[in-house]
This record gives sequence, C-alpha cells and structure tokens, in this order.
Amino acid sequence: MDLMLNDTQAMIRDGVRRFLSDSLDPDTVREVEASADGVNSEIWAPMAELGWTALALPEDIGGGGAGLVDLCVLAEELGRAAASTPLVATAGFAAAFLQALEPTAVNRDMLNTLATSDAVITPALVDAAGRDERSASSSILTETDVGATISGAKAMVPYASVAQVLVVSLTTTDGEAAVVAVNRDAEGVSWARHGATGGDPLFHVEFDNVAVPGDRVLARGGAAERAIDAGLDAATIVATAEAVGCCEGMIRLGSQYASSRQQFGQAIGSFQAVAHPLADMRINTDACRLLVAETAWMLDQGLDATLEVAGTKVFANEVIADMIHAAHTVHGAIGYTTEYDLQLYTRRARAFCLSHGDTDAQTERAAVALGL
Repeated sequence: MDLMLNDTQAMIRDGVRRFLSDSLDPDTVREVEASADGVNSEIWAPMAELGWTALALPEDIGGGGAGLVDLCVLAEELGRAAASTPLVATAGFAAAFLQALEPTAVNRDMLNTLATSDAVITPALVDAAGRDERSASSSILTETDVGATISGAKAMVPYASVAQVLVVSLTTTDGEAAVVAVNRDAEGVSWARHGATGGDPLFHVEFDNVAVPGDRVLARGGAAERAIDAGLDAATIVATAEAVGCCEGMIRLGSQYASSRQQFGQAIGSFQAVAHPLADMRINTDACRLLVAETAWMLDQGLDATLEVAGTKVFANEVIADMIHAAHTVHGAIGYTTEYDLQLYTRRARAFCLSHGDTDAQTERAAVALGL
C-alpha cells in the first residue's frame, strides 16, 4: 500500500485544518472542557453537515463511502487542535460495531441515523468494577416473553449525556454475552460525569431495571463478542490517529518554545539536550502515523488485524508516554501550568495511553494473536 496521502486525503486534511483553525482556539477548548456536557456542538453539528462524521460509512446508507484510512486523516486533525468530539465513539466504534452485526431493521436504522445526522451513539462497555471494554460484564440482561430488562452500572462512558443511544454490553441470566441498544432517555437510566485526566466527557451510567424492546437486543454470544471486537479495533485506530495529532501539537509548541527561549545568549534549541528529544518526537510521531495508516488499511480490506491493532496501540502507548515527558522537559516549569497550552495536548495523550486497552492488555492480545 501507498502510505502517502492521496489527493482526496490531502483535501480532507486541509479542509478540516482550515475549519478548525477558524472555529476553535485554546480558550474555546478550555471552555468546552469545563462545560457540563463537554461537547462543542458548534463543531460537531457542522462536521456532520459536511459529511465528515459519516466519511467511512457505505454510500448506500448516506455515508461517504471512504474508509478508516480517510477517517484517521480527519481524526489526526482533531487531535492537532485538541478538539473534543464524539468521533471515536460514533464514527469509530458504533459504525464498525453495527456493520459487524447481522443486518436487521434496527441496525440499519441506527446506521442511517449515523450517516444522516449529528446523532451520537456511544459504547457503554466498561463495568463499574471491570478492567476494560473487553472484560466480561457483570451487568445483567433479563429476557422475558414481552421484552427484556437490564440492570447494572457502566463507567467511563464517553459523551453519555448527549448520546441518543448507548450500546451496552451485558451478560444474560444464562451466562451468555449480549449487547443491547438503550435510549439514553429511557426510564431508569441515570448518569454522572467523571473527573477525567484528558478532559473528555466520561460518565458513570446506572441502569435500574431498564425496559428494552426485544428487537433492541442486537446480538448474543459469539456474535456479540465479535461485533464488540470489530468496533473496538476501529475505535482504537481512530483514537490513535487523534493521539498522533496531539503529538503534532506537542512538537509545534516544543519547537516554538525551543526557538524563542534564550539561555547563555542563544536559543535553547541549539543545544543537543533540547534538539534531540524534539527530533525523537518527530520520528516517533511519524512512525505512529504510518502504523495507523497500515492497520486502518488492513481493517478496510476486511483482513484480520488483531495483531496489528494491538501492536500499534502498544507502540503508541510507549512512545507517546516518552513524548509527553520530553515535551514537558523541553518547556520546564511553564509546561505544567494550566494557563499554557501544552497541557491540553499532554493530558489528552496521557488519557489515550490508559484507554482503548493499556499496554499490558494489548500486549496480551498480541501474544494470543501470535498463538502464544
């Protein structure tokens, strides 16, 4: 595959960069982060109108007919601007998850909604006492002849307060995995926002005997697990692309500071102890971008990319952690102040390293994919 941007991808990059430059600045980022819902509707709604949120969905349902590779170009620009949007949850997880299910009227309606509106469909997969999104759920689905009810709690649910639908992982009374689509405004659903390192809106969501129509039970057993895996793989790669954008922000600020900060009569960037860490940041950011592009391409081709997704996430976790340290080292004390913009990128990058499978979890997935 050609890992250079084609004309369409370059047009996406340039268009999104111009849009965000006109619509978003660091002060607005701070205001959105401090708001109750943590969502900038003045960005998300126009993005949906322009078709960007449906970029990777099939054309026959109103999508852009592109793929994850193109979506990752868009995601990187969002990260570069430190923009908080539901792109990873909705265009990453929900779109891939729904397309991995057996087609039903409910699935198709949800996909149509994603393709033609600014609706948010978000995953609720992490149990309040669970390890991560792929762990077995202790939340219970009880099925009857007239429908089903769910009870339990989920943690770290992104954008729950503005989502139209929550995709909830559960365990049936028979011990089988299941996934249910729950309307956020259904009776018995409540939520409270977490304090989160990255500033993105994450919520604790309670389900108190919530009634669900039978056709909203989207999948059970192995089909549920496979669809969740498909959604999480796509979300992980889109999130990594956003993190690459955050790294670009760190490099930009670090280079500007190293060029302007004077010590011993010269810019500190002239010293190897400052210049070399910035050069390493450039190398590692480009390496992450190439891994994202290759893995996204494999997913677009329908290939088994379990090893590549896990390997990309492990590599990104390790080098991004080093980049965060290097960025703060270059800046010194000023980099740790909330008034300075560096923390908008480093906090988001740190949150990325801890989400979508930490290094231990993804290393274990890679080992299993290798047959170990």
